[in-house]
Amino acid sequence: MSVVHEHGSLCHYAAETDIITSSLLCGVSLLTMTAISVDRLLVLLLGLRYKEIVTLKRIYITVATFWLFCLVASICAIFDQLIIVLYYWVLIPLSLLISLASYTKIFCTIRHHQAQVQDHVQQQPRQPNALHMTRYRKAVHSALWVQLALVVCYTPFFIVGIVATYGKTYSSHLSVAFAMATILVYFNSTLNPFLYCWKISEVRRAMKQTIRQALCCPWS
Repeated sequence: MSVVHEHGSLCHYAAETDIITSSLLCGVSLLTMTAISVDRLLVLLLGLRYKEIVTLKRIYITVATFWLFCLVASICAIFDQLIIVLYYWVLIPLSLLISLASYTKIFCTIRHHQAQVQDHVQQQPRQPNALHMTRYRKAVHSALWVQLALVVCYTPFFIVGIVATYGKTYSSHLSVAFAMATILVYFNSTLNPFLYCWKISEVRRAMKQTIRQALCCPWS
C-alpha cells in the first residue's frame, strides 16, 4: 500500500514539474519572439535614436521580467487550473497579435520607403541608406521565418485548448489531439535554433566560432 502511495506521489510531483517547466519555457519563448518583432519595429521607427532607447540594460530587465512573470504564473497554475487556462488564453493570442501588428507595420513602412527612394536608389545603387535598408529587410525576413514557425506550432495548441475548455466531453480523440499539439509546441523550441542558424548569418557565424573555440581550447 505504501508503495502505491509513493508511486502516486511521484506521479503527482512529476505532473507538477511538467506543468511548471512546460508553461515556463513556452511562455518565455512566446514573449521572446514577440519582443523580437517589436524590436525590429523599433529599429525602423526610431532610427538613430534606437541605441539610445533600447539599451543593453533595458534588454536584460525585459528578459528577466519575462522569466519572472512566466515562473510565477507557472507555479500559481499548480494551485489553480484556471490560472493556466487564462495564462495560455491571454499569452498566446496576445503575443501573436502583437507580432502580427508589428510585422504588418514593418512591411507597410518598407514598401512605402521603397516607393519613395526607388528612382534615387537606381541612380546611386551603393547609397548607404539603401544598403542599410537592404540589410534590415533581410533581418526582418529572417525573423519572420521564425515567427511563422511559432504560429504554425502554437495555433493547434490554442485551438485544441478552446475545444477542450468549451467542449462538453473530453473524448479520447481530443486527448490525442492535445498530446499531438503539445508535442508540436515542444518541437518549435527544437526547431528555432536551426532556423536561427539557417536564416541569420550573424547567428551562424557566432555558432561556428563558439564551436571552433570549444574544440580548439584545451580543457583546463
